[in-house]
Amino acid sequence: MVSFTSLVTTVLIVAGVAVSKPTPKFAEQPVVTYLGNQGPILSGGAYTTKGIVFTSGTVPSVNGSIISGGIEAQTAQVIKNIAVILEEAGTSWDYVMKTTVYLASMDDYAAMNGVYGSLLPSPKPGRTAVEVGKLPGNFLIEIEAIAAIPDR
Repeated sequence: MVSFTSLVTTVLIVAGVAVSKPTPKFAEQPVVTYLGNQGPILSGGAYTTKGIVFTSGTVPSVNGSIISGGIEAQTAQVIKNIAVILEEAGTSWDYVMKTTVYLASMDDYAAMNGVYGSLLPSPKPGRTAVEVGKLPGNFLIEIEAIAAIPDR
């Protein structure tokens, strides 16, 4: 014979499962489309899902034009552009977990690394830096980032 306690426990479990409805772990996140995308190669922006922001490859542009000034100036501008995208998505460089840096020439690595190291908060995100030979525009660097959106 089944004990009264076992029967009540089973009924409560079944009732709890029947009336519960799944709730998403994270609220839906908007797709971020900052920087105006004024040309086919000047893509900026990000996609957000499950509390994570994935930025597009971001280039050193201001108002649709690539800035001049060499790798240091271009690195600083890309970092600034990504900061604006992250802010729009509800996060910041403090929550970036990983970046990928694409360089037109690995000869620019040391100069890029100096700017990158001085502008990003510590601890620095994980990073991969690769030479791609030629980027699809007249720029020297492109960076993409993956960041968490902090709980509010």
